[in-house]
Amino acid sequence: MTDPAFPSSADVAARVIAVIRDVLALESDDVPATSRLREDLGADSVDAVMLVMALEREFNGKISDEDAARLTTVGEVVDQVRLRIGEQTLS
Repeated sequence: MTDPAFPSSADVAARVIAVIRDVLALESDDVPATSRLREDLGADSVDAVMLVMALEREFNGKISDEDAARLTTVGEVVDQVRLRIGEQTLS
């Protein structure tokens, strides 16, 4: 049985993608992990800030500015959130 304090990887990915779709107003349900936030999904610097804020709200935690600046793909965002959940910074 899974620990409810630690959501599954698939659940984290689904929640992250839902936040990305909402913040970037994406209509497509298909948002591959390899999608680049700026080049493929059209995020600009304001979108990036809004995305980090939305993720912090969704997962009740903090993503440092340094970590946020390194995120370029959907997969990297998912990995960063999963890492933070493991550290119990986000959960």
